[in-house]
Amino acid sequence: MTPSTRIAHVHISLALVYLVVALLSLVDFILAQFGLAPALGNLYWFRLHMITIGVLAQSVMGVLPLLLARQLRTAPPNPAAQWALLILFNLGLLLLSFGQVLWSQPLRSGGGWLLLLTLTAWLALLVQMWRRAPRPRPLEAAFFLAGPSYLLLGVLMALSMLESWPAPVSTQGVKEAHVHNNIFGFTGLVLAGVALNVLPALFGRSLARPAWVRPTFWLMTVGAFLLWLGPYTGVRLATGAGLLVYVSGVGLMLANVWQTLRRPAPVPSVLSVQWLVSYLWIAAPAVAAVVFALLRPQRLTVAAAELGVMQGLIYGWILPIVLGFLPAVGGRVLGGAEDWNPPISPAEGSRASVILLNLAVAAIWLASIVLPWEQARPMVAAAYGLLIVATLSYVRRLWRMVKGARTAAQA
Repeated sequence: MTPSTRIAHVHISLALVYLVVALLSLVDFILAQFGLAPALGNLYWFRLHMITIGVLAQSVMGVLPLLLARQLRTAPPNPAAQWALLILFNLGLLLLSFGQVLWSQPLRSGGGWLLLLTLTAWLALLVQMWRRAPRPRPLEAAFFLAGPSYLLLGVLMALSMLESWPAPVSTQGVKEAHVHNNIFGFTGLVLAGVALNVLPALFGRSLARPAWVRPTFWLMTVGAFLLWLGPYTGVRLATGAGLLVYVSGVGLMLANVWQTLRRPAPVPSVLSVQWLVSYLWIAAPAVAAVVFALLRPQRLTVAAAELGVMQGLIYGWILPIVLGFLPAVGGRVLGGAEDWNPPISPAEGSRASVILLNLAVAAIWLASIVLPWEQARPMVAAAYGLLIVATLSYVRRLWRMVKGARTAAQA
């Protein structure tokens, strides 16, 4: 392994650890609902941050410099700097996470500041790669710079809440801006970059519509900015316009992926279906808004709608893509593959796991939105059990990939 590849291996190994921790926190919730164990408090945001920061951002932080180096035809950042950022990032995440569980303001604020400083330095390293890359620089690589920029902004929004900085409108607006940055800005743009840069080659294809990359990038980037600006400033018109622009970019990206995977003949892979189906859950906020308008606040509170939206986005959209494609991308990156060979085979992925995972998320989403929480809790607990079962095959596959890369490096 090269030094940068070894660092990526540690990042992915830690992501696997955080994934197991998140699943164990679900086990505690399940047992508590049936009186089999005492309920641990303050685990909701702890669990979401384990998945979004501990698993997703951790993996991106390890793999993205290698993807950018390949895309820009330049060297990855200095290994010493990457090691320092790995340590600081995980220290910040642990401080934030323990602070959430213990409800400790000093720990939460300390973790937030560490994450902000770490991500600032990491983004500076990525920008340096961009600046020293030979011209012309491919626009596809810009997704991998814009995404981390929104993550940095999202952490800044979180820190403003932790430190109780004055908000232009309200704390709720800052909270919504924080979620939009992390979900639509960071996650959406990084996954779009993977979809347009990496996914075609993983399936042994060429991108069907290269000319669509530029409008996709600008639609999603501008849309994500408006989705931050609207809640933060309280301008609903900006939020509505941002949603329309962003969804247009996502639709263009998905149309490109669909044509790539379907022409000249459909790709016979469960993972291709998994990618496309997971994007149905990005519509969760819009569907929840319609349900909210129909049921009115008397029957559906804003908190319940937000709970359903977050469950759909985290467990329906982000988690399946990470579980399905981190082993595929990570294994090839850690193995030093230059041309993404061998392509993904039909054997990679599980049709049963995909079905079970989406059924579990649908049950969680519906119960959280439609039923009062006291009635929804046992149904959500049972659905979490199905979700854990659905993830086991992916966790095993990710473990084999991490272990195999370590064994190959020692050989």
